[in-house]
Amino acid sequence: MTSEALSLPSGRTSAYVEAIRSGFRRHALLYAFAAIVMATALTEAWLLDLPLDFQMVMLFSGPVLMILCLMIIFGLAAETIRLGRAGHEGSLFPALGRKLRDDYLAPLRVSNAVHAFLFMTSYMVGYTFIKRAIPLAHPFSWDGAFATWDKAVHFGWHPYELLSFLNVPLVTFILNINYNIWFFVMFALWFWQGFSDRDSRLRLHFLLGFTLTWFLGTCVLGTVFSSVGPCFYGRLLPGEDPYAPALAWLATASQSYPIWSLDVMNELWKNYETGTGIVNGISAMPSMHVGTSVLFAILGFASGKRWLGWLLTAFASLIMIGSVHLTWHYAIDGYAGAAIAIFGWWLAGRLIDWSRPELASGR
Repeated sequence: MTSEALSLPSGRTSAYVEAIRSGFRRHALLYAFAAIVMATALTEAWLLDLPLDFQMVMLFSGPVLMILCLMIIFGLAAETIRLGRAGHEGSLFPALGRKLRDDYLAPLRVSNAVHAFLFMTSYMVGYTFIKRAIPLAHPFSWDGAFATWDKAVHFGWHPYELLSFLNVPLVTFILNINYNIWFFVMFALWFWQGFSDRDSRLRLHFLLGFTLTWFLGTCVLGTVFSSVGPCFYGRLLPGEDPYAPALAWLATASQSYPIWSLDVMNELWKNYETGTGIVNGISAMPSMHVGTSVLFAILGFASGKRWLGWLLTAFASLIMIGSVHLTWHYAIDGYAGAAIAIFGWWLAGRLIDWSRPELASGR
């Protein structure tokens, strides 16, 4: 069996069965890591006497299946346009049927989709529990130190003060849009690699690096350095809130354009205080918005698409600026997130070289 294709028996059904069966071996490293995360969550649940929450299964499953169907529909629409430009004669349905059968529903792609979904779903159950349990495992206590360090690193200025030239309602609105686009970028890149038609090193590298970065950043360091970030500083710590001017600016900007971050902040804090809600779990250090965005840029360059690497680098830079301007994070949260992403990518590569040397350095 090569890394590019599977030697399949005759018959469509048996081809799917064989592809999915062999997929367990090809994804063993991912399943092993998901098992470690789940075991960590179960241990923490036992120590804290808390039940595991399986809402994430449905929250993750629904969008994944919907986006997958949309991707296939858009792909078939693009194929229709391609065939039209190529001067295809006759009915399009047989050609589109072959495209659907031999590409989107090819055994290896289906196998990759199944295992990416199963691995990620089990991982998310453990990850979300650990994130939500952070204030119980280690009550928020680092914000005072991070605010002091952040100011010291930036020559006596709070980073949002250095970015005050961005205090233009339209600019704030654009940064807020970019910050929310992060979710779509993340899903797009995850689908690109997770549901690829190849068993490539790049695909495995991204999936493992992505989840390692989240685990190390949020579950490990997020628990050790438990913090809420600038937006919640005044709600957590007594005394003067050094971030009140930044929050006041966001309120001012929201009079001209919708600044959705303010609504999300209020929802997060309400859910934190009540212990309810699906949108739950506060963790500022390190910034995973920044960390994952840096990982996206690394993926772009690693794929050989330099234009994509530079585009995602620009995206990561705007995420970093937005994380400070929108008061989600201290600047040092972003620096730490970037470092964790680089380390997570490196560690994933070493683990792949150890567990699947046959992939060598291929894409």
